Amino acid sequence: MIYLIDTIGTETGMHLYDQSFSNTLQAKGVAVCVLSNYTTDDGRQQALFPNFYHGGKLLMMIKFAWSLFIFAIFRLFHSGTYVYQSFGLRMIDQLFIRSIGKKNLYVIVHDIFEITGTEGKDPRQEQKMAFYNKYIPAVICHSHDSQQTLEMMGYKGRICYYPHFSYEFSKEITLAKVAQEVKEAVETDKTNFLFFGQLRETKGIRILQDAIKLLERQGFDGNIIIAGHDKERIMAGQPHPRFVKTILRYIEDDELNYLFSKCQYVLLPYTEIYQSGVLEVVIYFQCPALMSDIPFFNLTLSEFPSFGHLFTPNTPQALADIILKIDHGNGKLEAYFTEEDQKKYKDLHDPSRLISFLLVNQ
Repeated sequence: MIYLIDTIGTETGMHLYDQSFSNTLQAKGVAVCVLSNYTTDDGRQQALFPNFYHGGKLLMMIKFAWSLFIFAIFRLFHSGTYVYQSFGLRMIDQLFIRSIGKKNLYVIVHDIFEITGTEGKDPRQEQKMAFYNKYIPAVICHSHDSQQTLEMMGYKGRICYYPHFSYEFSKEITLAKVAQEVKEAVETDKTNFLFFGQLRETKGIRILQDAIKLLERQGFDGNIIIAGHDKERIMAGQPHPRFVKTILRYIEDDELNYLFSKCQYVLLPYTEIYQSGVLEVVIYFQCPALMSDIPFFNLTLSEFPSFGHLFTPNTPQALADIILKIDHGNGKLEAYFTEEDQKKYKDLHDPSRLISFLLVNQ
């Protein structure tokens, strides 16, 4: 049995990743159990611990301590392979990893260090590298950049590179579960550009905000939808042009399906990223993306050129220019998501090598 541990869950849509991981391995006959903070509608997935990202500081600390306790009890009575998902090796991650122990432990490195969104690096890099080498015997990286960085910084454990799991969740839409504000955000007679996910500096939301100002001056006639949590209140309460629609909250699964099936392009003006779950949704819905000129997106489009467009440099002007060009119809590719690129993408995601890596000691 493989136990996949996800401490974030539905908080930022990690449940979609969990489902893809589980489906991919189970299709090859490998049993997977997800340990997280959510219960699915069909009851197949039961929450093991509470969501400790909500409430006051004291309540969140109590929930976190309770989660560690529940997990420690679970670990005592369940042997198998434990796969922990780390997001920058936060203190949360380190405490969970310590409670698992090194035997049959694997860590999925979503982010090697915490992404700060500033010029400065994670101030605890040295301590975290020491932690990697002391407590983590094997890691899974979803990007070559992560793998190379770990090797360059002296990681001594085993590393397996495996691309981000292809999403396989249901695309069905129950319209009754789609809020009216989501339906009204889409304009069927215009080109709809979607920015999806948490509004953060590293996701390029500031770049998009400034690009919107430039588009307003140039009489842009398309439609831009910004959908996702705005925890830092970057856009909350701010005025914006009529061609911008904002849905600043958690987006439910049916609403995600609605937006990605109705929008023509997705905006990815990220400034820093090791991998992108949103890009996987882009590929799953075959909705081309406008990607910033950062290493991860550069590599993606060099391998799969029909998946979208790269704009450079990563500035508001360059983003505004490509949006206008696409909206006017003179920047589109002849064909998006060609059969050749889709086959290459599918072949790259064969899980056989990953399964061998995970089950080497069983």
